[in-house]
Amino acid sequence: MTKKYSALVMEIDEIVEEAVVLLVNGVIVQCFINYCPFKIEVGKTYEVEFEMVLPDSVGMEVSQDEYVGVEMEDDSFSCVVAGYLDGAVLRSFIDFDAQNINYDYPFFNQKFIKINVVRIDVAF
Repeated sequence: MTKKYSALVMEIDEIVEEAVVLLVNGVIVQCFINYCPFKIEVGKTYEVEFEMVLPDSVGMEVSQDEYVGVEMEDDSFSCVVAGYLDGAVLRSFIDFDAQNINYDYPFFNQKFIKINVVRIDVAF
């Protein structure tokens, strides 16, 4: 079961309907809406679920600090998610399903990491 988080809608892209900027746990993140059965509005808060979309070839490194959060790339959905890989969970600004990266890359388990992400999907 995926955990739900409270997120404030800060911006909805006028051209790309699925692009939304959210404020969640004090972090601003641009997401791709993969499910939304109702109309959302800027300035309103909703309960949402998040999922990382990883590239075919995962780019990851051990972080030099204990930073948790997200670094968005210029005007795209691509980003770097920083957090603590705790087994099946990447503990960042929210807890992400680690999608078995702890098994595929056991060296990174129980460490602060930075991982390249294609996008962060959000479901309302």
